[in-house]
Amino acid sequence: MSAQPKPPGPSRFELLLAWPRLRRELVEYLRDLADRHGEVVLLPLRLPTYMLTNPEDIKHILVTNPKNYHKTGGLTVGRELFGNGLVSSEPPVHTKQRKLMQPMFHRNSIANFAELMTRAIIDQMAGWKDRGTVDLASEMMQLTLTVVGRALFSIDLCRDSFELGRAFTIAQRLITRRQQRVPIPVWVPTPTNLRYRKVMRQIDEAMGKLIAERKAQPEAERPQDLLTMLLAARFEDGSPMPDQQLRDEVVTLMMAGHETVANNLLWTWYLLYQNPSVEAKLVAEWQTVLGGRTPTLADLPSLRYTDMVLAESMRLYPPAWTLARRVLKDDKLPSGLVLPAGAETIMVQYICHRNPKYFPDPDRFDPERFNPEAKTDRPAYSYFAFGGGPRYCIGESFARLEATLVLVTMGQKFQMQLAPDQKIGLEPLITLRPRFGLRMILNERARVGNAGPKSSMLVA
Repeated sequence: MSAQPKPPGPSRFELLLAWPRLRRELVEYLRDLADRHGEVVLLPLRLPTYMLTNPEDIKHILVTNPKNYHKTGGLTVGRELFGNGLVSSEPPVHTKQRKLMQPMFHRNSIANFAELMTRAIIDQMAGWKDRGTVDLASEMMQLTLTVVGRALFSIDLCRDSFELGRAFTIAQRLITRRQQRVPIPVWVPTPTNLRYRKVMRQIDEAMGKLIAERKAQPEAERPQDLLTMLLAARFEDGSPMPDQQLRDEVVTLMMAGHETVANNLLWTWYLLYQNPSVEAKLVAEWQTVLGGRTPTLADLPSLRYTDMVLAESMRLYPPAWTLARRVLKDDKLPSGLVLPAGAETIMVQYICHRNPKYFPDPDRFDPERFNPEAKTDRPAYSYFAFGGGPRYCIGESFARLEATLVLVTMGQKFQMQLAPDQKIGLEPLITLRPRFGLRMILNERARVGNAGPKSSMLVA
């Protein structure tokens, strides 16, 4: 392919000067670069890295020519955690595993999870009291991990969800730390590697126990869930799935299945606190559709504004905040950019979703952006919270159902206000978390009326 002008971007010297900010405010710094340089930003990293925000270019990589782009970034740096699971594997393994698991996420299967989810939600709220303060980040992580455990693996993680969720969080933070430094093999006994290996042993022991206990059950007594489905699977030669592959799939689905929903809900509660007029419209929809009763799967089509609120929350704070790909062969994008083999690309949803060309006044929380008319006026890949193409999130329906049921069930009972000393910041791990957690004051809806002045907020 013919030579092309070098895309704009920061110099190595600028990146070096910006390093302290990169470690504190990575997402905000990348957004500044996109604002300054446009739809293509060339980052002079160890491998040339192109940050792309053009929707047609993103569609080309994810949908039109996905075989030319392999996963990279945190999913490869953290290979000890994810192994060869569905999120990190490449074809043909990815294709076979996805086809095997797809039935568990069909609409008919998802329908069986609704009642299970609402029971878990009500149990989670059992200890909540009016005017009490809760660590919502911890509560949501425990709840969503419990739901994934019950729905996909028929295990009750109520007692163990805190420790397992904490282990997943520590693993993510250590993976992010390793990404930001010169790559050091995990067997080298650095302090970071030693902590990483310790938390990996904790996760591996939990997964090994789950798989061993299921294998010990007679086949006729095994629950019909995803783990049983994986155990029953056979390769072309008739051999069963190896324990290591089983472990990789269970870890991937358990972590991805609870992290994304929990973070979507956390940012939604925060945005509703900031936008009382949106919250009032949301509560009015719940009153009209439900009249105070617990929602069911059949109610979802009528909860249109609720769906719009969750979508707008994922626009502003996408749980999976970036996608990274390695280029296998030279490829020309619709914008005319030629990506050389061996380069890397990053498509940062947090930035793409705030492009003022497609989302005017992009930092404003406005669920009406997701009414049917507004959506048809935008390019498809100006918004891609669940990815796209053959790697489109297999659990989208599961996540949407759970997020809706949690928001409505909890939101009908409690209004949430930010605790007075709560700081807000971004923690861009593999998922996008509130850096300082999210402590909220609970107000029972029956007693809310006018909630009065909001508590003060420190924004970090």
